[in-house]
This record gives sequence, C-alpha cells and structure tokens, in this order.
Amino acid sequence: MKLRELLRTDLEDLEDYVPVKPLDVLAAEIGLPVERLVKLDANENLYGPHPEVLEAIRSAPFHIYPDPGQQALREAIARFLDVEAENVVAGTGADDLLDILIRLVMPKAIAIPTPTFGMYRFLAKISRAKPIEVPRRPNFDLDVVALKHAVQAGAGIVFLTSPNNPTGNPVNRAELEAICALDTLVVVDEAYIEFGGESVVSMIASHPNLVVLRTFSKWAGLAGLRVGYSVSDPELASHMMSLKQPYNVNVAADAGARAALAHFAEIKETIASIVAERDRMARLCAELGWLTPLPSQANFVLFAVGGRRAVDVAAALRSKGVLVRYYERPDLVNYIRISAGRPEDTDRLLAVLREI
Repeated sequence: MKLRELLRTDLEDLEDYVPVKPLDVLAAEIGLPVERLVKLDANENLYGPHPEVLEAIRSAPFHIYPDPGQQALREAIARFLDVEAENVVAGTGADDLLDILIRLVMPKAIAIPTPTFGMYRFLAKISRAKPIEVPRRPNFDLDVVALKHAVQAGAGIVFLTSPNNPTGNPVNRAELEAICALDTLVVVDEAYIEFGGESVVSMIASHPNLVVLRTFSKWAGLAGLRVGYSVSDPELASHMMSLKQPYNVNVAADAGARAALAHFAEIKETIASIVAERDRMARLCAELGWLTPLPSQANFVLFAVGGRRAVDVAAALRSKGVLVRYYERPDLVNYIRISAGRPEDTDRLLAVLREI
C-alpha cells in the first residue's frame, strides 16, 4: 500500500497560503538581531495589548476547558455592537469563521474580488470550491456587474473586505446593497474597520444572507491569541455554532477579548495614534517623489512604486531590517504595502528609504 493512494487526489493542485515569518527566523535570515527589525509587514498593532488586557490573560483559568457556548464572550460582543448574543459567533481568528462558513454552505464556487486577502482563495481550494477571481476596477473599487456574473456562474459565497486588504479602500454601501440582493451568501470581512470606514453590521437586519466578520488581532493587539467573531442572522449563527469545533476559542483569548472590549475607550487612543501615524507615513513617503500612497482607511498603506522595481525596494528594505509586504501577482506588480507602526518605526522606515 502506498500512502499517497490514501490521500486526496488534488493535493498537488492546492496552493499554499504564504504567511509572514516569525521575527526570530527573519532575524537569522537577514543577519540582524531581533531588536533591530522594524516589522511593518503584517498589519499588527505594534503598541501591543492594553495592560488590563494582559492582566486578564494572565488570570485566565488555563487548566479548565473553555466555554463551548462562548456565552460571556458573545454577550460582551453583543453589548459592544448593540446586537443580540444570538447574532454572534466567536472563532480562532476570522480565518476559523471563514472556514466554518464555507463548510456550512459547501459551495461549488466562491467569488473573490482581487486583489484581496489571500486566505479566501486558499480556503476555497482546500474545500474543493472553485475560486472565481473577479478583478477590481483600475482604482480597486468593486466590479459589481462582474460579481453578479460570478454568482450566476455558481458562486455560493462572495467574500468582500472593507476596508480591503491590501488596497485600503472600503466597500461602497450602495454596491453592497446590490450584491446582497443576489442569491448568494455575502461575507464582509471588517478586520480593519476600527481604523476607518463605515461598518455594515446594521444591514444584517434587512439582509439575512449577509455576514460580517471582525477580529481582535489588529485594534486590540491580540494577533498572537487568534480571536475573532461573526455577526449574522440568528438562524445562520445557530448553524455556525453547530458546525464549529467545541472549544475553538481558548480561555486566554476569551479573557483577553472581553477585557479589550471593556477597555475600548482607552484602546481607542492607541487606534487614533495608529491612524495618525498611517497618515504621517503616507505623507512623508509621498514627499520622496517615487512612492505614491493610495487612500487608506485601514492600518496600512499601499504604495505605487515609481522609477524602480517594487520587489527590489522591498528586498533593499529587508536587508536593512525594515520589513514590508510585496506581492508577486500581476495586479500588484509594482506596489508595496507598509503597515502603520509607531513614530520610531516610521522614522526608521524613512531613513532607510532615503538611503536606497
């Protein structure tokens, strides 16, 4: 018996999702100590969690299984958003909830406006759903007509991101209304909504096929704990609860998320600092004359690179310990995405950009 004969036949056709590497691995590859690296490649909150959030995490009962019903967390999220707990499902990051939704629908195809978050295509492929990539317009707005055609071609889910990653622009509400009128599940990923843009959670009451995803990774600085949530029609949420892994949110993530919600007013000051630094970074980079920032409502900026190759710019920055994101795809061939960090991170970025 050959092991390969026991496995799925399409393994060679699957595509890996390429995440960013850990800091210690990158430091070893570049040849610099970890403390010399400026991490602007993964849209993380470099300020870290609020002190009260850290204390809540330390006090979590690690020896006890988490609540499979997520009752306290779901109620805290519901109060935060002014919805009912029955509308909410928590997960191991938004990625977990994306996977649950795909398994709930089991679509033969998924519509994905590109460029966008690479996890959508990855999850579609491993679920044996055909990813229908729908190119965005030249300004990176949605092509609603093309999305309608994708649904007519069999897309049972449409994945949208608002603000979009990596372009930073939000979904137009009128266009979303048109998409929600289609016979498909519409998932709006609001991973960056705390940094700008208008949430569409209020649309769920009139659109039972709409699901909104949120995360604590960005604004709350809990990327390493992996905790996110969905807001949807109660019937859909009930089915999601039935399909999820029983203990999919660990006790540390649960405690940290609830503490972050309780201290949102204080954390909002950090969010404002990140937004201010995003705008400062965009302005200073534009002043160099060869980086053109796209308008962004997220905690990052996508820059068009002029007069040189973006891949070379990203490599030169990396060699100096400044990490940014470059995408090897035709629609982003001469762009780099830079996360908003702290003032000292922007200063280091600009110093290296001036060198190169």
